[in-house]
Amino acid sequence: MDGVRVLQVAGFKNSGKTAIIRELLGEARVLGLKTAAVKHHGHGGPPALPDPGTDSMKFFADGAAVSAVAGGGIAQVHLDMDDGDPEPLIRLAAAVRPDLVFIEGFKKANYEKIAVARTTEDWQELKGLPNIVLSVVPEEADADGDRAVWGDNEAIRGWFGRWWEGGTGYVRL
Repeated sequence: MDGVRVLQVAGFKNSGKTAIIRELLGEARVLGLKTAAVKHHGHGGPPALPDPGTDSMKFFADGAAVSAVAGGGIAQVHLDMDDGDPEPLIRLAAAVRPDLVFIEGFKKANYEKIAVARTTEDWQELKGLPNIVLSVVPEEADADGDRAVWGDNEAIRGWFGRWWEGGTGYVRL
């Protein structure tokens, strides 16, 4: 596996990141793309884990850096990692050979990103993030480059189609 295209969606909690990724997942499906999504759990502490009595959780608790279980066409993976760096998750997602990996969160990571701000105050804090390729901001916000007004899903989908055709966002792994 040499690499994969990656598009990150970053913003503050409750800014609409998940809604935008869900919109873009639908658009990617229309375009016939196979996608993957990885997310930073920004709610403090680890995400909810399965019952500690399961074998895979016992392996993890006993020190396995990775513990995985599969059944019924679904795999569940637990990975001991630095939660500030999405690269291990991107590598994991790339194993299924998607056309595109979406990242939610990990604001400071240096991937091409959509920055999402509900308020002009939030935009003032976010506009310095690296690699912003689309700003989704309130109508009154002053944003350079490609811009969509928050809530204008048609404009966001249109931008995504142009971005996909442009062939950027490729990350070597």
